[in-house]
Amino acid sequence: MKIDIIGAGSLGLLLAGKLIHAGAEVRLWCRSDEQAEELSRQGITISYEDGSLPLHLTGSSFRAGNIDKFAETVIRVPGDWTAIMLKQNAFHDTLPKILAPLRDARLYAVCFQNGNGHLELLQELLPQASVWVAVTTEAAKRKSLTEIIHAGTGETFIGKRRSINPAKGGLEEETAAISLTKALVAAGFRALMSKEVDTMIYRKLLFNAVINPLTAIWRIQNGELTASGERIQLMKELYREAASVYDACGIAYDADAWEGILEVCRATSGNTSSMLADVLASRATEIRWINGSIVAMADRAGIAAPLHRWICRLVEGMNVKER
Repeated sequence: MKIDIIGAGSLGLLLAGKLIHAGAEVRLWCRSDEQAEELSRQGITISYEDGSLPLHLTGSSFRAGNIDKFAETVIRVPGDWTAIMLKQNAFHDTLPKILAPLRDARLYAVCFQNGNGHLELLQELLPQASVWVAVTTEAAKRKSLTEIIHAGTGETFIGKRRSINPAKGGLEEETAAISLTKALVAAGFRALMSKEVDTMIYRKLLFNAVINPLTAIWRIQNGELTASGERIQLMKELYREAASVYDACGIAYDADAWEGILEVCRATSGNTSSMLADVLASRATEIRWINGSIVAMADRAGIAAPLHRWICRLVEGMNVKER
């Protein structure tokens, strides 16, 4: 299987490395020439927190290039699947220009982003494409342009959102998705197809909206969120406000979702959330598409979500570029 991976961050490198090791043909598309050149020279190294032997893939075992070359390459030599691993801000800022030449292309694309709004944008950019979503709990941390730590093994569910061209594709589309899922399993991921990805997307959004911004604001790892009653109280208030928005919008969530959030904090106690990593690196965060999604849903339902709105403004104000 030939797989194009757009975005060489921590999860992009993890996906690429494990797929290459399993025998897939991978083209990895980077946002900088520097990273593409480093990957071509040094390859990809995946290490593990449990002390397992690192996995090294040589630069000759895959192709790395600048994302600007993606469209012309795919037009000339199509792949089987395109996995989009960019974070939400890069997704919205970068992809419209990059994908413009492919507007009439019949691609198979799978998106790994947190939050909401990106799938609708991708389907608008590529109206002929078959757009799928991957909801994953895999965790990785990037050490350098070519090295990552696989920080936590999770599950990856592949499916289609009901709102994204549900009538397209039929058996051919289903067969392609099965092939992708099998490729992920062969690469060592716990991957499954699911008809419930809408529920999973909103569940992950709820968890991220409580955990990620507070770790970023307090600059703590996930497990430290439960270290005091004051922290837990603010988490609970964020949760309750988000749950009220879900109720107003008719979005189902687990009755034990609050306990699930606490369990995630315990299970990933040593993890640095992606939002905290962005803040520490002075990068823009995904707050607009996480807590901002909660605010947008509240606005559409005609109810207030003042705490999530405040959290958005607080996190957005943490990184200000000079004009």
